[in-house]
Amino acid sequence: MPPTTPIIDPRDFQDLVDEAKRRIPQYCPEWTDHNVADPGITLIELFAWMTDILLYRLNGVPERDFLKFLELIGARPAPAVPASTELTFWLTAPQREMKIIRRGVEVGTRQTETRLSINFTTDADLKLRVPTIRYCVLARRKAGASGDGYVYEDVTPRLQWERAEIAVFQATPVEGDTFYLGFADNMAGHIIRLNVHCETLRAPNIDQDDPPLTWEFWNGATWAPLLPPPEELSLLRQIEPECAELGPRLDNTRGLNRDGRIILVIPRTCTLQEIRVENRALEACWIRCRAARRRPDERFYDGSPVIHAFQPETIGGMVTAAHSFEIVAEDLGRSDGTPGQRFSLLNPPILPRRLSDDAPETVEVDRGDGTFERWTEVEDFAASSPTDSHFVVDSLNGEVVFGPRLREPTGQERQYGRVPPKDRLIRFTRYRSGGGAVGNVGRGTLVVPKSASDMSYVKWVCNLSPATGGRDRESIEAFKLRGARLVRTREVAVTRSDFEFLAREASPQAARVHCLAVAARPDLNGAAPKHVRVLLVPAVPTTDEYIPRSQLELADEVRRELFRKVRAYLEERCPLTTELAVGLPDYHWLSIRARLVIRARPDLEAAHREAMRNRVREEASRRLYAFIHPVSGGPDGTGWPFGKSVTLGDVYPILQAVDLVEYVDEVRFRTVTYGADGSRTIGPDTRLVKLGETEVLCSDVHEIEVIEE
Repeated sequence: MPPTTPIIDPRDFQDLVDEAKRRIPQYCPEWTDHNVADPGITLIELFAWMTDILLYRLNGVPERDFLKFLELIGARPAPAVPASTELTFWLTAPQREMKIIRRGVEVGTRQTETRLSINFTTDADLKLRVPTIRYCVLARRKAGASGDGYVYEDVTPRLQWERAEIAVFQATPVEGDTFYLGFADNMAGHIIRLNVHCETLRAPNIDQDDPPLTWEFWNGATWAPLLPPPEELSLLRQIEPECAELGPRLDNTRGLNRDGRIILVIPRTCTLQEIRVENRALEACWIRCRAARRRPDERFYDGSPVIHAFQPETIGGMVTAAHSFEIVAEDLGRSDGTPGQRFSLLNPPILPRRLSDDAPETVEVDRGDGTFERWTEVEDFAASSPTDSHFVVDSLNGEVVFGPRLREPTGQERQYGRVPPKDRLIRFTRYRSGGGAVGNVGRGTLVVPKSASDMSYVKWVCNLSPATGGRDRESIEAFKLRGARLVRTREVAVTRSDFEFLAREASPQAARVHCLAVAARPDLNGAAPKHVRVLLVPAVPTTDEYIPRSQLELADEVRRELFRKVRAYLEERCPLTTELAVGLPDYHWLSIRARLVIRARPDLEAAHREAMRNRVREEASRRLYAFIHPVSGGPDGTGWPFGKSVTLGDVYPILQAVDLVEYVDEVRFRTVTYGADGSRTIGPDTRLVKLGETEVLCSDVHEIEVIEE
């Protein structure tokens, strides 16, 4: 429960009026008319109203004292957090030179009569490079080969031939045969159209509409599929006619059996890699095409496709964007030369500052010759010397504070942080303002460019994935609750609850945290240092709808940044011997199949009865999504508990409470698993689902059948 503040005087308006009336016989016995129409009663009510106002203000003093105490120990309400997403820019035509879409480009949703536009701003420059293939390497699977079982051959020189003929697989292909294309530059975040010139119909015996080929990229740890997730792919094919024309695999070469085009959407997590070929290390941005069946009954190649040439073109790119707007070079004022100066920014609250070398978000002070000196932001001035160019920023109210001068117990004065010279101009280079849950917009909604920069070569822009992570500013009640815990922990992680509380403090994006019991992991000396595993469940924008996997598993870059932030925050506050492991939980995706029975209504038309069944089906699905929810579901509404199994007895009351449902005829559980390529496998029906200690339950698509009886 939230901390309660003492009430100095609990009396309200009616209590004051009743008490005054009870004292009338004692002080004015001749006054006998106590009706509300009496002028004397009117005066009593007037003074009772005025006294009630004073008591209300008096009773607010303890709460203000509590909030002031939290402020004195450095606690502040958590600011709003901006939602983030990835914007895709599609070009009107391939460019012959590198194009740069500068950071700060604003893209918004469509404005309507009832809803204002929601704007997002790109976080970095989008450099669209001209792709150049530096290497072409064939990897043939051999039974007696050393290492990974492949024999590598560099066939790059053949690409220069006027009529090259490259058999990309063995004469009789085997599963696992692969060819690699190495780009000279890192093409992460690029959309490449690969024009392929092939020998016509040299490799029959396959389903050319769905060939046994998989395009992959190196993400720094493993080879991952290049084809976008199904939801993003479906939206991309709706927006761009070329993608719709190329088919569901963005490839019209029919399994490399004819000339055609292949669209390669290379994620921003793609990295450079070395491939050793004949004792040479070839470093490049590699993508590869691997021949392998995706289904046991799939037909396979009986001959190798022959390629004459590859011609890559950049036709688009991706960049991250946040729900914010950017202010550049805002003047704060001129220094008066005194310690502890304070200046206010014009657009609070402001988002966490970024310190990139090309466009840092910080304070600069005029040196006096027209150039500006960059100062450093710190959390406080405790370790600042008089020569340190430090400042502090309050993100909530946008206040910039410079170091104070304090008198020490010895009587001497000490300056904490440097004082800006008198009459020197102070400015903030750039900062971002925004945030809130309103930024959690759906996929395909950010489509209106709003920047004045020249983007005539951009055909369209859109967010293929939904924006997630946006949260409103912390409420006063939530701040009071967190403040009480902060006083108890004193920012030291000892118990499991301490780790969980401080991990949530580290990043608002961590909606739930689960700390596993401390385990022992022996080191080389036989000792057993403490090992703590912290599992984070990201914040999601909805509480009673289907949650896509991408919102819980997060993009690689967002996930790494979240882990880094939480780990760094905890390492400063846990015992020195503690080893931290920060990660995501094991999501257990559950699909519920249920049959609900409603009363038959033969007096209604067929369309009305169908609408009634649909209404029951939608309400039942909504209740299931709200109950089987990793963040806000479960029996107590705080998220499905880690390791808690689910039984039929948990679900029957949820469905029985749906309006118009006579009874629940049948309920079954089915576990859904996803492969690395996005494939979805549904398990058999069961009556009980048991979870491990690191697992949390999530709703997959539920199947609700509504029948009349």
